Amino acid sequence: MPNRVVPAVWLPGIFFALSTWGAWGAAAGSSGSADDRMGQRDRGGGADSVATAPASPPASSASPSQNAPSPTVIDEKPQWLVPARERSEVEQDHVEALSLFSAARIRENRQDYAGALQWYERAFRRDPLSATTARAIVPLAVRLDRHAEAVRYALKVVELEQPDPQLLKRLGVYLAETGDWRKALALYEKAAAARNAAKPAAEDVVLWMEMGRLYQLTDQYAKAAASFSRVLDALDHPDRYGLSDAVKKALLAEPGPTYALIGDSFLLAGEPQKAVAAFEKSNQVAPSKGLLGFRMAKVDLKAGRPDQALQRLQAYFDARLSSEEFLPYALLADILKALKKENELLPRLEKLHVGDPNNVWLAYALAERCFEAQKLDQAEKLYRALAAKKPAVIGYRNLIEIYRRGKRYDDLVKVLGEAVAKVAALEPLAMNKRSLADDAELVRGAIEAARKQLAKDPKALGYEPRLAVALLAADAKQWDAAAEFFDLAIRAKPDQSAKLLLTWGLDLLSKEEAGRAVKVFQRGIDQRALPADDPTFYFYLAGALEMSGQTDRALAAARKGAELAQKQQGGNTAAKRREAKEELPRYLSRVAWILYHAKRYDEARKAYEQIVEKYKRDYGSGEIRAVVRECRVVLSNICVLRGDVRRAEDWLEQVLDEFPDDPSALNDLGYLWADEGKHLQRALRMIRQAVEKEPNNAAYRDSLGWVLFRLGKIREALPELEKAVSMEPDPTVVEHLGDAYQADGQPEKARQSWRKAAEAYRKAHEDEKAKSVEKKIKPPP
Repeated sequence: MPNRVVPAVWLPGIFFALSTWGAWGAAAGSSGSADDRMGQRDRGGGADSVATAPASPPASSASPSQNAPSPTVIDEKPQWLVPARERSEVEQDHVEALSLFSAARIRENRQDYAGALQWYERAFRRDPLSATTARAIVPLAVRLDRHAEAVRYALKVVELEQPDPQLLKRLGVYLAETGDWRKALALYEKAAAARNAAKPAAEDVVLWMEMGRLYQLTDQYAKAAASFSRVLDALDHPDRYGLSDAVKKALLAEPGPTYALIGDSFLLAGEPQKAVAAFEKSNQVAPSKGLLGFRMAKVDLKAGRPDQALQRLQAYFDARLSSEEFLPYALLADILKALKKENELLPRLEKLHVGDPNNVWLAYALAERCFEAQKLDQAEKLYRALAAKKPAVIGYRNLIEIYRRGKRYDDLVKVLGEAVAKVAALEPLAMNKRSLADDAELVRGAIEAARKQLAKDPKALGYEPRLAVALLAADAKQWDAAAEFFDLAIRAKPDQSAKLLLTWGLDLLSKEEAGRAVKVFQRGIDQRALPADDPTFYFYLAGALEMSGQTDRALAAARKGAELAQKQQGGNTAAKRREAKEELPRYLSRVAWILYHAKRYDEARKAYEQIVEKYKRDYGSGEIRAVVRECRVVLSNICVLRGDVRRAEDWLEQVLDEFPDDPSALNDLGYLWADEGKHLQRALRMIRQAVEKEPNNAAYRDSLGWVLFRLGKIREALPELEKAVSMEPDPTVVEHLGDAYQADGQPEKARQSWRKAAEAYRKAHEDEKAKSVEKKIKPPP
């Protein structure tokens, strides 16, 4: 892919080339972008200036020759060159990219590395196909210890060109560790392709092994099998690949499981013979007749030999193994289904359980089958025994269902308490994705049963059941009952009061019960549930107060929290000081957020700007960078509300400098440009990128529809706007849809949308917007 920016290695000639572009732009009468103008102001004039050419040639100190020609006399002033045609948006972006690249190079030469980095990043946004610009960014970011930023732009380089395989592998490792397996694989594939022409070496074998694992994790079994085939060939012929004993040992750190994984990949890829060979190798290095039987049974079933599979699987059962957990019993069910003997599953599991009563996975398989067969007494007995040995969500979930069906609420309360003690929440216990709180009879029965038990014996109900009933009542929005049982839980375990009050208060906030949350958080402060110097309760109290309309009290609480957080930076240990330093920006931003939420925009702007100024050069933690990013986004919103769109754009540019793929900033900046009718192609590219990352985000869909509308692509805009309205009927989105219908020659649909938008604006007390929309509505002729 050709680079449109002069390569950095051509340093002696780059300034001349860029000066030519700048002079042509000036001669054409173009004012350039705001970034061009900013760059010229920063660069100034003088010997380093690339923006303008000298007005006249320099005077010579030598004596003029007697034969020197007389000066040319120009009777008329020189005229500006007029371009034959106006630049396209793409051409203008190209010119701006060159100008910014030039400014960045000058700043880098002056050792203004932070300034240079910013201009390189902005040049790249105007020309995202320039690998040269992306390459210039990475070492500068590293030099400034902005390593996360360096990785983001290194990935851009990888997208644009074929970089060094070692870089590809290092980036792949980084992505794999963060859980982005598919992107890691894409980099590994590029690294492997770059090495295809070279003689295979040990490093290639290590790469193939990692690729095989990731292909397996991402369900790409054919590719996993292909990678593992190459690894096995290298292990069989180490001299061909230069495999040392150390590398072989690293590849086969756990030889038995490794060969088993390879065998599973072959089997899933439809290569049973290779699977058998891998399984046999696994058995050679870690002999186990039972495991080999299980693995061979999978091969036989896949090959359509269920009778033989059943015989092979028996070896696993005879060995009384449990290493493969639930899988052998699921395989047994599949084999019997293939043999059309499903009715034999339960008696076979019962027989196996008699012979291997301590195998918890077998017991869970039997209990599950009993539950499905409506043998609830037998299932309950098994689940109760398992809860004491190896508790699992599935066991608790089915026990709850058994007690619900039988209206056995005393037992229900007990098992709810046990479950909450293990999983710390009620959500995983829902049956068929239906919340327990949706069953009004269950909620009422549990609350009444708990009250009766407490009335009979106050010590009969422990901490966990009390907490479980409190959570259940809160989910059902039975606030009085929730308060009653949270209080009871605190009495049972006073040392857990801070955790309980935070859980209670945050749950209330999530359910938009800010007034109730205020009382809970205030109680945490008044009762000193946390040490006096801990700011946590103040932070959440401030949010709850503001959400309940008590701004002055909210500010006082937020400032107190920030003050305490500031003091914690003098902690006793380095770890505590580091933690306090990372948390302080979040506490400071709470004050700014309250001002913003209260629509005290001038004060909010100052508060947010102070945070940005304080931390803009602190790249020591991801949490700090996240707060700075949030501050810049909110500052952009404030500027839009104040009508300062140019400044709003700059705040978003700053976000994108550091986070070039941030979907929120990409969308917001693209939308601002679309609304102003400028940089439309760039806006479209950015908004599409945001939509690709979050396809179900209604705001992003609206932005995409709006920029397409601005580009005159009405038929493409309509489906996006319709989809956005179906997701979230925000009045602005509905108004945009009306505009698109009108442009598409559907006036009645347009009026319907505008009426809905006007009504929604009125309800939101945005009367000026409502009036603006109402002007568009005209009666049909």
